[in-house]
Amino acid sequence: MHISGQTKPKKKHTVLKVILTLIAVVAVIAGIFAYKQRENIKALIDSRTYSSEEISNRITESKQQVQEAISVYDLPITRDFTLEEEEKLRKGELSAEEAMKLIMAPSTTDGTGTASADNASSPEQSNAQSDTTAASVQQNPADKIVANYIQQVYGLKAYYIGALGQLEGEMRAVYVNSGRDKTKIAGIVQSYLPRVGALESECDGKIETLLAGMRSELSAIGADTSIADTIYNAYINEKALKKAYYLSMY
Repeated sequence: MHISGQTKPKKKHTVLKVILTLIAVVAVIAGIFAYKQRENIKALIDSRTYSSEEISNRITESKQQVQEAISVYDLPITRDFTLEEEEKLRKGELSAEEAMKLIMAPSTTDGTGTASADNASSPEQSNAQSDTTAASVQQNPADKIVANYIQQVYGLKAYYIGALGQLEGEMRAVYVNSGRDKTKIAGIVQSYLPRVGALESECDGKIETLLAGMRSELSAIGADTSIADTIYNAYINEKALKKAYYLSMY
């Protein structure tokens, strides 16, 4: 009896240790998941906290903050895309090239009043976006660097908004072909999630690469690199707000 009384607490202690270890593991996994999904979690929370109009206003404010930050540089980009223009891009009513022409400075347009930068049609073409523009204007080194990368960032933005819109169009077509069977909506959306996720990850990667290049080149000439962080934070914030905007409609 004495031996049994001694072993019992040890078993309890062992079980308690295992349970605490499992709780710790679960907590770590949950923390990692939450960290990786923080943008989507924020979007979901915002969609339930704010109205579509309020979220739209926050997107506009974010755009204005970026414009204020880059206004100190001599750039060929005069403004961001409006929400209306982004909707047209998403719906295929406006091409990436046409959208880029709308936000270019007059000095970058040809004699007909259209922008000479036609390289927003794909991520690959966007790499050469500001070659002619930067060369045509006398700029200091920092301005040239920022102008080069900013133009590419907006080109990518236009391209991927259009690309996501094309996927949305495909999903709508599948739904229509199903006889507009609402019971199939969840399955259709689920089947397209990998492609949507891959497109988003691709865009994220290209943006990160561009901004890393911007930081590197600005640092090499001893210039302030904070503009790269400003653009990246605005990109992530606006992306979450856009998700919240569409979620708030349902």
